[in-house]
Amino acid sequence: MNKIIRKLIFALLIFSLVFNVSTQAETETNICRDTGIAFVFFNGVKTTPSGANRAKEEFKRIHGDKSTNGDEIRYEVLYNYSSGFEDFVETFEQRLREQEGLLEGRFELFFEALNGEGPWWLKIIETVSSTADILGGFVDWYQAAVIQKLTTLFGNPPTTVNYAEHKSRIDNWILEGKKLLFVAHSQGNLFVNAAYNYAITKTTADSVKVVHIAPASPSLNGSHTLADLDLVINGLRAFGSVPDITDNIPGYLRRPAGINGKKDILGHGLLEIYINQSLTISSRVKNHINVALGSLVAPPAQASSGFFTTTLTWNGSGDVDLHTFEPNGSQVFYKTMNGTSGYLDVDNTVADGPEHYYASCDSTTLQTGIYRVAIANYNHADGRRATVQVASWNDGVLGTKSVTLGGSTGDNPTYSLFKVVVTKNEQTGKYSISIE
Repeated sequence: MNKIIRKLIFALLIFSLVFNVSTQAETETNICRDTGIAFVFFNGVKTTPSGANRAKEEFKRIHGDKSTNGDEIRYEVLYNYSSGFEDFVETFEQRLREQEGLLEGRFELFFEALNGEGPWWLKIIETVSSTADILGGFVDWYQAAVIQKLTTLFGNPPTTVNYAEHKSRIDNWILEGKKLLFVAHSQGNLFVNAAYNYAITKTTADSVKVVHIAPASPSLNGSHTLADLDLVINGLRAFGSVPDITDNIPGYLRRPAGINGKKDILGHGLLEIYINQSLTISSRVKNHINVALGSLVAPPAQASSGFFTTTLTWNGSGDVDLHTFEPNGSQVFYKTMNGTSGYLDVDNTVADGPEHYYASCDSTTLQTGIYRVAIANYNHADGRRATVQVASWNDGVLGTKSVTLGGSTGDNPTYSLFKVVVTKNEQTGKYSISIE
């Protein structure tokens, strides 16, 4: 009996081991992580792409990978490309150059000056006496310059380049059944309002929530937070209405450094003020975000997520077709919707789009090599502006291009827009993607 029991136990152990290995092998073929919520950050004025991504990562650190409902969260930036940041740096550099020529080329001082501190100011003053009042003058100029920039945008909305990229990404998320949380800071609120107004034409308001931080716009589509000593936004009151103040923050000298180790003399910085965990104002922002995350309702999914996706839209009636040529030569379009590595799972023949192709997340199906993305004016879309966006599950938007269509060409795709390159590291087994 003991021998029989031991044999049974041994057999069960072997079965368990084989089953676990088999399950692990099956799991490893899925090279993507599907998520239920897209947490989307819209940056403000004077923010570089790296700065916007730093803010995104801080939100991720604060709010984690899952909502209280257990939904996986993916964090992305819909970047605001509006001009202005480089102009601020250039003007500051010009002012420093006037100080006996000793500070020419010191662009890094711009970033320090925004925080109104640093022992280098003392060294400069000791060396060049005429710079003693430059910080105060710069802060006054900078506040006025930012206000001027923001008020200009009220009458001249953000660029079509931004809108085209943002709309295409929103189309893709809604097609894939993602819940959407839009979080905006400063000038980003001008973009987020446009994004929200577009999104609710595609899905219900239950699936899209907005959290406004230091809103530069008087229009609100969700909860907001604004500090009493935010000199930039409150300075806009001279040019029109802005949302009400919600919180008090300490004066500059009593203000703790932000999560980037810096202060903001204007009281406007996202990292220095609004998500600075040493200030009580950050609790309001955090609570608004958590409430929004927990109240979202998923829209019905019409398409699948993939290792990468390609989304086509156009601005009016007509039939525009998306064509994807896979590395082995397979042509995926409305006549052959199933390819070797991917699928055209949404085809629009009436107006506006979208059309949607996704490459499989199954490593046994996904091909490495070059995927060529092209479009055709199948019929009746002459003069339409067509936009194609390529995005990956891991990196977000890789590229967005728009073209004005000529005459109808039927099944012949005459506009080649992207080459998507999928590679595999044979040592690590990891896949990566780029565009040409």
